[in-house]
Amino acid sequence: MTPASTISGPTQDYLPPPTLCARRRHTHLRCMVGAALGLALTVCLPATLRAQGQDSATWSRDRQVIEALLPGFYSNANQAYFDGRRQVAQPQNRYNVAIEASEDAHVFIATRTDTEGAVISEQRWSLFDDEAKRAVRMEIDDTQTGVQCPIWWIRDAAQFSATAATDCTNDPDSPIALSLAQQQLWWSSRQSDSTIKLHRSRAFTCYADIPGVGGGRDEPYTRYDNLSLHDQGAETWFTDKDGRTLGLRLFNVDWPINNYEGYFTRDSLVIYVVEKFEDDTTKEHGYAFTLPEANRIGINLKWLLASCFMVSGKVDTPTM
Repeated sequence: MTPASTISGPTQDYLPPPTLCARRRHTHLRCMVGAALGLALTVCLPATLRAQGQDSATWSRDRQVIEALLPGFYSNANQAYFDGRRQVAQPQNRYNVAIEASEDAHVFIATRTDTEGAVISEQRWSLFDDEAKRAVRMEIDDTQTGVQCPIWWIRDAAQFSATAATDCTNDPDSPIALSLAQQQLWWSSRQSDSTIKLHRSRAFTCYADIPGVGGGRDEPYTRYDNLSLHDQGAETWFTDKDGRTLGLRLFNVDWPINNYEGYFTRDSLVIYVVEKFEDDTTKEHGYAFTLPEANRIGINLKWLLASCFMVSGKVDTPTM
């Protein structure tokens, strides 16, 4: 046995230091003090420990993380825009996917819609721990076409990936592969050769002032508020007192390309001021941008001021 500490000198009335005793109590060690050859030996022996619980399987913990990540409103507006800008041979259509937790445990409702809000599919996703596959099994039940191919989730670097069995040939539009991360959900099906690359959206509330009074000037203006939208290319519209149809658009741009050579184009949260005319054409009056993680953004064109935020200044916590 190896001494935990050795004290030289007389052994009479020797007591272990209080810090050592405290340390022994916290580490569950049984200590003995003895004397040999004029030396005081304090020897720590391991005590019997009780198990604190049984470790779970990794896929069981993965299921908990997946269930926390799934809910949200997703859009592939970024992909659809850049497919058109890059003039790819088969540009991806624009879709939205809303995923909500149901009242049943481990069950989610995934609704895919087009840009007009028409429902393309509504599916019930049920998650289970799969001991045999050592993964998270997700069973898919489509409200229109019935039971679909299950897929199995595994953890990758900073994301989760799911794939279906290769011999399953149910609805070709149902997902056969999914990738899930903090900000993105990628959806692959047999029907399409390209993956739908969806970004998680954030909800904002906006107001617009006409004219855009600033700098403490005491001038009258009209405020149009409670304008709601998300930051994946959504628009919100209002009619001013002169009858103009004006709108705000938010776009959290995830650049897949650089916009010119020799420069790294950084992602940005962008606000646009737009106007719609009677012939349904639109005009952009201006835009401003900031960091993609920003939770508020504004623009002042002098004739109009707009501000969009995730947390209103009416309820935000004051800071120094």
